Amino acid sequence: MKPIADKISKKLSLARSFEKAHFSEIQRQERPGFHLSPAIGWLNDPNGFSFYKGEYHLFYQYNPYSTRWDAMHWGHWTSKDLLHWDYHEASFAPDEDYETGVFSGTAITDKDGSHLIMYTADYTKAPDYSTDLSGKNGVRRETQCIARGDGSQYQKYEGNPVISEKELPEEFTIEDFRDPKLWIGKDGKYYAVTVARKKRDNLGAALLFASENAVEWQYLDTIRENDGSFGGMWECPDFFFLEGRPVLSLSVMNMKNTSPLFRNGNCTVAFVGEEAKIEPEQESIVDLIEKIMKNAKPQALDLGFDFYAPQTMEKDGRTIMVGWMQAPEAGGNAPENAKWYGQMSFPRELFFRGDRLCQRPISEIQKLYKDRVDLEISCEKEEKSYAELEGKLLDLSLQISAPKDCLKYQESSEQKVVSGVPKAFQMKFAKQGENYVLCTYDFVSGILTVDRSHAGRSASICEVRRIYVGCSEELSLRLLLDRFSFELFVNDGEQVLSGTLYELPAEAKEISFQGEGIHLQVKKNSLKEIELGAL
Repeated sequence: MKPIADKISKKLSLARSFEKAHFSEIQRQERPGFHLSPAIGWLNDPNGFSFYKGEYHLFYQYNPYSTRWDAMHWGHWTSKDLLHWDYHEASFAPDEDYETGVFSGTAITDKDGSHLIMYTADYTKAPDYSTDLSGKNGVRRETQCIARGDGSQYQKYEGNPVISEKELPEEFTIEDFRDPKLWIGKDGKYYAVTVARKKRDNLGAALLFASENAVEWQYLDTIRENDGSFGGMWECPDFFFLEGRPVLSLSVMNMKNTSPLFRNGNCTVAFVGEEAKIEPEQESIVDLIEKIMKNAKPQALDLGFDFYAPQTMEKDGRTIMVGWMQAPEAGGNAPENAKWYGQMSFPRELFFRGDRLCQRPISEIQKLYKDRVDLEISCEKEEKSYAELEGKLLDLSLQISAPKDCLKYQESSEQKVVSGVPKAFQMKFAKQGENYVLCTYDFVSGILTVDRSHAGRSASICEVRRIYVGCSEELSLRLLLDRFSFELFVNDGEQVLSGTLYELPAEAKEISFQGEGIHLQVKKNSLKEIELGAL
């Protein structure tokens, strides 16, 4: 591998100087305990999640100068264990004449041993209304570019962009063409999945490109087209095989779906194909797509408030996913005087249970455990708090059991009458007085509700999520609670709800339960803060 030249642009140098000057202004207790936040300023999509030279690398969409989205840079962390992370200087700034923003992309170890990154260069020029009132002289152009590095320094390819209008089929617009997922196939070729917007209906599609050398690319096929059932434009595609089954995950913009199995707004959906009958290396990726992916079944990846743009990586037989724990529509709602805004989900391992794509926190979390508490609780009609369970950094597991036969019913002429009690279980967490997050499960309807309307947020955003879990006398919940977020895993990760809690008091640590006749088995592990290496 050739050494990476030490060529740093003025824009990148300025960004690095700024982040170094302000990084130390953020005290450790002002950051999440075990989730990642930006060095300074704004964070969105995870980028370049990969394992290279004995370390995990995770980059992120980054604006060091503000807690709002603007001209995108790339921030950078590394880790030996997916728990403790070191901050590094910004890796990229929008410093080439073909880009005003360095948008999302992925990274792999290339054949020559270099760290190969493929990303989207966004070039946006606002209309000059002083010369053209129609605004037709505005420009938006997104192209795909590559860069190489040694894990520390990176240089963009002199021949960028490598995929532009020449390679993009005519039916798609260059204005929305982004977010490459890059990999090397079993045949030694380079493959990339991107998203693009169709001209005819303005809906998104996932496109497949191939190359012999990572520089000269050709379009192969369209993996999936949006027919209007899944929002409008798509973003941040990921394509991988899990247990022999191909999975295409997408971040969906402006979803309009009232089913409790999905959710409205900007959200994430995975299209899961059947298990490949032939090993992937024995047939072309295009054949696999034709036979499997176009009929793949959709499911939501996260039904909570804040989860978007996830990326996966494979290491030691595991597929691990990290997502941006924020809803794009909440992007302008950083708390007043915030020094940073945006955080990543805790890494999750993906697995199948039957046909269901499931998620659970990576097992490494156990290395953060301290002060374990095990309780058996018979819930009461009135709400009751438990001092042993208090905490703000914790991993809390609940096995919830309702009285037997509580779901039996008898028909009447007008309605179903449920025998036995109770109808619902209630948990409040991150509670202090009237501040809390409320989680309720209705055994009769099978609906699980998470309500953060009492979490003290100053912005008016979505505060209630309801999902269909199914009617059962048994339910398991696992709650990862941090200073500024929660992740709730239902029935060992069959469904997940994530949310941010930026303005709850630090003292909001109480946990309470309610539901006459309900039995709980509770395991609580307090968590140590992760170590964060300074810039």
